Amino acid sequence: MSFAALTSNSLGTNQNDYPKGKLVTLRDGTGKASVVLASSRTTDLAERASRVMPGRQSNLRAVAEPAVFIERAQGQRMWDVDGRELVDFAIGMGPGIWGHGNERYERAVQEQMSRVFVVASGMLQTEQEVQLAEKVVQHVPCADRVRFVTTGSEAVQMAIRVARAFTGRKYFVRFDGHYHGWIDNVLGGMSDPEPHGVPFAIENDRDPMYTEGKSHLTLQESIKIPWNDVDALKQLLAEHGRDIALILMEGVMTNGGCVLPRPGYLEAARELCTKYGVLLCIDEVITGFRMGLSGAQGHYGVTPDLATFGKAIAGGMPLAALAGREHIFELIKSNRVVGAGTFNAAPMSMAGGVITMQMLEEDDGAAYQRIDRMQQHFMREFKSCADRHGHPALVQGVRGVFCVHFTDMAVAYSHAELRAKADADKARRFRKALLDRGVYAGRGDRYFVSAGMTEQDLQMGLDRIDDALSSL
Repeated sequence: MSFAALTSNSLGTNQNDYPKGKLVTLRDGTGKASVVLASSRTTDLAERASRVMPGRQSNLRAVAEPAVFIERAQGQRMWDVDGRELVDFAIGMGPGIWGHGNERYERAVQEQMSRVFVVASGMLQTEQEVQLAEKVVQHVPCADRVRFVTTGSEAVQMAIRVARAFTGRKYFVRFDGHYHGWIDNVLGGMSDPEPHGVPFAIENDRDPMYTEGKSHLTLQESIKIPWNDVDALKQLLAEHGRDIALILMEGVMTNGGCVLPRPGYLEAARELCTKYGVLLCIDEVITGFRMGLSGAQGHYGVTPDLATFGKAIAGGMPLAALAGREHIFELIKSNRVVGAGTFNAAPMSMAGGVITMQMLEEDDGAAYQRIDRMQQHFMREFKSCADRHGHPALVQGVRGVFCVHFTDMAVAYSHAELRAKADADKARRFRKALLDRGVYAGRGDRYFVSAGMTEQDLQMGLDRIDDALSSL
């Protein structure tokens, strides 16, 4: 038995059937128990962690899966503290565009550490932040100006703040299935199918992002509607456009199943925002610099007023950014809008960002070409494996990231379609089968492809995926 997670319903009666180790009960962030078979180091760390850390370090990871403590990584593989090997198709949930252990990237960050490790973000600056900002302005269509922050959640909040200040309006619009961070005003809620008045989001037990402790006023800050529905957006702006400051959306719904925009939808959103004086912000925290140097907005030829970036922008170092039009950024320049942060433009992250941009630019985008070759083969073989084992599967995505859904749909254009037609139970069982075989995929059944992936990494992953599919 390899890398197994055993629930209390699947434990055998003869403990000698299992390899030497210890059965330990762990609880996720909801209190749900799972029993895992782990060797001494993993067991010890899991038990110690349970005494001092609630639900691991992110609730999005607080699920009933075996505890895994990573000790080292290379390319698109990782080894845990007990020497078990995993093929890593999450790569930090998107930041690791170079995979693990890229020598050139690591050398640039180490050299920066030896020169200057930290500076105050108020008055002191480094040359690297200027270089990185210039690169963002050079490549991103909407970017006249840039402000660096540490996380995508911060960048989104700055976009909302500056849009309200610029327009003098109070609401922003978000969409079902899109994720913009964990802060109260952008987390959870679902569009109301029968709204009375302003179509605020509603909350119920079907909301996967529900959380207690949110401000009781937070749902009245934003309007939420289905995405990819031009008529719904037209109606909303016709009725409430004078009160809306910002339309906030992912250019590709990568968090909600790698759902692509319908042909013409982004263009229509751009036209409607211009018509009603609403700012358009494309959240490129995942797509930015992973789909290409110009992001989703460059790929689709739709230029927003603002855009948020994170994850791949610095190749793995913590960094995010807000980019946008010069006249909007005058509010930040004049200090009418505050966007502070101790680690804004931290030197180590700037070094990671500069070397990432340089490497992505080189040899006419050779890194992207490599990702394309690997990903096309990966998606094709994944689909072929699923078909061979009798599992209808939708494999869709964009450069650098794709999702797998057990459904006979040819394409998915909404989060609601996936909830209604994709087999969520089979996806859960498949994820468990993958973990059992040493394959780690991103949350939401996402698979990230890095420029550091080797053919050996990919084939190893495909062999284990094929075995997992055969077990369903």
